[in-house]
Amino acid sequence: MAKASNLHGVDGCNGGWVVADSDANVEDVSFRFVPSVEPLFRQAGPERVIAIDIPIGLPKSEPRVCDIVARQILRRPRSSSVFSPPARQALQGDTFPEAFRINLKQLNIGISKQTFFIMPKIREVDALMDRQRQRYVREAHPEVTFAQLNGGRAMLHNKKTFAGRRERITILKKAGVEISEEWLSEKRSSLPPGAVALDDLLDAMACLVTARHIRMGCSRSLGRAGQEDGKGLLMEIVTCDRTFRTIHT
Repeated sequence: MAKASNLHGVDGCNGGWVVADSDANVEDVSFRFVPSVEPLFRQAGPERVIAIDIPIGLPKSEPRVCDIVARQILRRPRSSSVFSPPARQALQGDTFPEAFRINLKQLNIGISKQTFFIMPKIREVDALMDRQRQRYVREAHPEVTFAQLNGGRAMLHNKKTFAGRRERITILKKAGVEISEEWLSEKRSSLPPGAVALDDLLDAMACLVTARHIRMGCSRSLGRAGQEDGKGLLMEIVTCDRTFRTIHT
């Protein structure tokens, strides 16, 4: 009998989201493509924890401290993977110039093209989130999780290269996850063609491991305690406790 999936790691991909599902011990991992996270979010609760690589808690008038701390952990060049989320008001911008202008007015900084291109996903998640749901749907950052699992040292290679995938696979294996390049390729072959890259699967796996640490009570929140946005959402990035390396009890 298949084990129940109660941990979920989620990463954005082309046209939707890739979800890594597993039992509480991160065994029997499966992947699926979903066009929307709404059905998954509605299932979140004490027995079903979700870690997702998307900003939760959007700045109103000052930067998110969690992003600053994450960049300090990663350092260059990996710190560039931590982008500045838009102000909530900027989500109303239909074009890049309009969103840039709104963000400049709210935060005194513009937005990057990278940020603008994922704004539909940020908008989708923001519409679903409240403080109650945030107890079980937490923001994660794969590169921060990989660094924490690596003793606080950021990855050396770009995740889109073979060396980068191998580096991250090695870290996950040391953390107790049964994974290989061949396994990833096999899993991707069952997903919609062109929707999910191998590095998307690795990012979803990092979020899944983060969800496991949250579930076990051995996670760490980056940011300033109590920094909230206009909806009362905490502005934080949750990652693994560096002193707790393995996912298995």
